[in-house]
Amino acid sequence: MSRFLSPVLEAALVLITFSLTFTVQAQPTLLEPSGRTVSADGTKTTYEAIFFAQYSPLFLNDMLQRIPGASISDSVATSERRGLRGNEDAILINGQQITGKDSGGASALQRITANQVLRIEILRGSSSEVQTTTERIINVILREDSGDTLTITAALPNYTNDGSARPIVGLTYAVNEPNRNYSIALNSNPIYRPWQRTKVTSNLSGQDILSSVESEQHDRYTIQANGRYERSFDTGSRLQFNGLWSWLINNRERREVLRDPRQPRQVNQLSDNLEIDKRDEFTVELSADYSFPLSESDTVTLLALVNWEKENRDRDVFDLEPLDEPVIARQLREDVKTETIARGTYDRRISSTVSGQVGLEGALNTQKTDFDLSTVIDGELVPLAIFNSDGKITEYRGEAFSTLRWRPWGTVEAEFGLAAEASRITQNSADVNSARSLFFVKPTFNVYWDVTLRDKLFFSVARDVGQLNFGNFVATITQVDQELEAGNPDLKPVKSWDYEIGLEHRLADGVGVVTGRAFYRDVQDARGRLSFNGLVSQIGNIGGGTEYGAEVEIGLDFSRLGWWDGVLSADYMHRKTSVVDPFDNVTRRFGFTPDWKTSVEYRHDVRTIIDGHISFNYSQFGARFVNDIDKQDRLKEGGSLTLSIEHRLFENVRINFSTNNFLNRKTTRAREILAFTPDGARVLNGARHDRSQWGRIYNVFIRATF
Repeated sequence: MSRFLSPVLEAALVLITFSLTFTVQAQPTLLEPSGRTVSADGTKTTYEAIFFAQYSPLFLNDMLQRIPGASISDSVATSERRGLRGNEDAILINGQQITGKDSGGASALQRITANQVLRIEILRGSSSEVQTTTERIINVILREDSGDTLTITAALPNYTNDGSARPIVGLTYAVNEPNRNYSIALNSNPIYRPWQRTKVTSNLSGQDILSSVESEQHDRYTIQANGRYERSFDTGSRLQFNGLWSWLINNRERREVLRDPRQPRQVNQLSDNLEIDKRDEFTVELSADYSFPLSESDTVTLLALVNWEKENRDRDVFDLEPLDEPVIARQLREDVKTETIARGTYDRRISSTVSGQVGLEGALNTQKTDFDLSTVIDGELVPLAIFNSDGKITEYRGEAFSTLRWRPWGTVEAEFGLAAEASRITQNSADVNSARSLFFVKPTFNVYWDVTLRDKLFFSVARDVGQLNFGNFVATITQVDQELEAGNPDLKPVKSWDYEIGLEHRLADGVGVVTGRAFYRDVQDARGRLSFNGLVSQIGNIGGGTEYGAEVEIGLDFSRLGWWDGVLSADYMHRKTSVVDPFDNVTRRFGFTPDWKTSVEYRHDVRTIIDGHISFNYSQFGARFVNDIDKQDRLKEGGSLTLSIEHRLFENVRINFSTNNFLNRKTTRAREILAFTPDGARVLNGARHDRSQWGRIYNVFIRATF
């Protein structure tokens, strides 16, 4: 079905884009809405607070949902990048990026109420604060006289699978004064996932030889505290502190009954296992940045960040039949990760058309892992010797970077960047003692051309170096299949040359925006699975590959068309990837990378009856593939749909009724079981089909500000 939906959605979105463009141009010219202005060069669209007054917004997100293509979810990068300079979080507050890894701009936006906002600026083009090319940058300017605000959020989600409920509570206190603003937030957010999964394994003849039924309850509970303090001085200096404390309790209980379908039901049970997996994770992050002007044309900015994470895991597997051997496996694991970063930048406006930036960034990253695994041998729980299960990994990294921005003509802006990164990685344990040095040069080139006042063409070339996950350096056990996976101390970061070209068209009269882009990536050291010893696999670098595709985004405000009071944001991306498989030496797709993805978000404001709004959010992506030493998996998930109705009880109180996973989406996995012949070739040896799903979630939210 997804193979059919993919081209259909692609064609439909293209047709909608063209039809709406012509429809908009056929409409009579509308007056510019009060509170919305566009700069002369078209690079900045400003929405004053008065623009949103008719909708009585309660939070900043209510305001962003009224701007086509500017919701928080569309503005947050999904990939983790190296250091602070690589942070692609395209969100600014008072013209500055929020310094943080786990507490960046997205989390800060969620704590801002509407009465704190003076205006919202949508920036298009380059910015010294954000290392991005195609993302629209959201700059939120806060009032200096809004005083103090208390925000309360409470909810009681109900899960249809078993009727259980978990309360959600959030409190935020914020103060905005001249030259100073700060906020403190406390949140309790439980997430409960009751799963049901069936598995059927077949032999080469198509006969079912194994079947199992799994039931799982996944219970996550997060308690989090955030704090932010910002102070500006008469000299033009600015000081900011951010803090995060988080405690995550992540428990999972899974029961699996394994049967032989070839035998009568009364005697075909092979095992009945119960797995109890308990985890808790602590996170503490502190960051600070200070910027001060040396002159009207020169500014220095200093930043520092410390992040500490500790995760403990205790996993026991019980054999419920026979009852005289209840514990058959035990896993104990502790990971402690730290990241310390310091950065300094010097910005100078050389002339009215030229500006530049130079800077240095240093980082120290560590991870210490203790991993113990025991299993039953002759009726006793005996520790197993696992290669590369413990140890400490340390990375020292330094980077020098520079950027030159030049506007040779009023409609053209060019950006040239060059960065050089050097790092030293060591790993020390009883099994592995290694050290290696890495060095990368990362040039970038971006061009922005205002073809017309409403059309911007952008082009970029960049050398990208991906993030290393130290968790892949040591041995681990996969969560779904509970299989041992060897670590790889020699893992290299994925590198690529990225090319991108696109056009953004802003529809007349503030109706919306249509953006299309095409991209191509020449990838080196692509990541996949390699054989460790012929029995287990490990994450490794499998060689070069390519990725190319296109994406279209549409944002429409139907009220500006004179139709109805609704805002639509939609996007669709299609791509092709290829890499040579290390097991079979044949060309295949990148692992775990879907060929397509799409999302649609719509909000409809209703002044009568409910005096609020109705909204929905739909997302789906294509099938993903996983290639391992003894299997090939095809994973497919159904679409996710969230529906919401919000009613204004009082001026400062809202009640919201919503349902998550309304379509009760299912996850399927088709597995080809492989075996090696004496001459080393992989051949099909069987198949397995899994089917999982979790139920709908119904929520009742109360939101209030005082």
